[in-house]
Amino acid sequence: MVLVPVTGSHVSSTLQRNTKEYGKKFLFDGCPDTCWNSDQGGSQHVGVRFAQPASVRRIRIQFQGGFAAKACQVKVGGEVQDTIYPVDSNTIQEFPVSVSGEELQLIFSGFTDFYGRLIVYLLEFHDT
Repeated sequence: MVLVPVTGSHVSSTLQRNTKEYGKKFLFDGCPDTCWNSDQGGSQHVGVRFAQPASVRRIRIQFQGGFAAKACQVKVGGEVQDTIYPVDSNTIQEFPVSVSGEELQLIFSGFTDFYGRLIVYLLEFHDT
C-alpha cells in the first residue's frame, strides 16, 4: 500500500476546542497514543487536501470503541462518491474505495456515542 500524504485538513469540531490534546493533527501523526476527539453534535466531518490530485483506493481508520461512526460518506467536489460502513471497534479498519481528487471529505453519521462524538486514532489514504 502506498500512502497518499495529507497536506492540509479541517474537522467539524474538537472536544471543548482543546486542539492541543485532541486536535486534527493527531489524525495523521502515526502515534497510537494520540487522537482527534470531536465535540458532540449531529454531524461530524473531516476534510483533507493532497499535494496533487490523487486516486484513493483504500481508506484506513481506527476509532475508539464506543466513539465510532456507523456510516461515512466519501465526497469529492461536494458529490458523494462512495459510502463506507465502519464497525464499533478499536481495530484498524480498511475500506476499498475508488475516488480521485485533490480534496476529499468524510461525512460521518450514525454515531455509537449517544452525544455524537467521535474519537479517531488513525486516518490514512492509500492509492493501492
